[in-house]
Amino acid sequence: MKKTAKMVTMSIVFASMAMGITTAEAAMPGKATSMEKMHMYFVHHNFGFARNFYQFHPGPHWDLMHASALHLTAAQIKREKMLTMSMMHDTKQGIAALKSAYRQYREYAKQPNPSIRVLIHDVQAVGRAQAYLGYEMIPYHMKGYRLLDPAQRVIYHRLAHENWIRMMKK
Repeated sequence: MKKTAKMVTMSIVFASMAMGITTAEAAMPGKATSMEKMHMYFVHHNFGFARNFYQFHPGPHWDLMHASALHLTAAQIKREKMLTMSMMHDTKQGIAALKSAYRQYREYAKQPNPSIRVLIHDVQAVGRAQAYLGYEMIPYHMKGYRLLDPAQRVIYHRLAHENWIRMMKK
């Protein structure tokens, strides 16, 4: 389990290093890690994923962190790890696409007499990229949940609720 956490952390760190810093990230304290900055970027551009979905379905990475409490089998752990790594890869690509769409929109908008059609197209590209970050994790979270048997799901719901209460107290 520690190996998976390290792999996920390193994936996020490498993804963060490959991307530029945004306004939301720049507002973070100077000591914030690359992973924290990537997380902050995701939080600001995902249509309220945490409050609308994560609260009820915290996902395969969370499942792995609670593997012993959930009594996950070796096969379940392997599948949850695969889901986690795929999810991180897709999120990294989604963040890169969103930053690229914003960059293209911003650069074209600087033109002295930009085309309305092109500006609208650029704004739509930003919207599509942001929407992707709002939904790309859902299949992974649901697939992780569906790996659980009925007894594990009971434990999962109790732990997820406790997790959400803890998060709200911070």
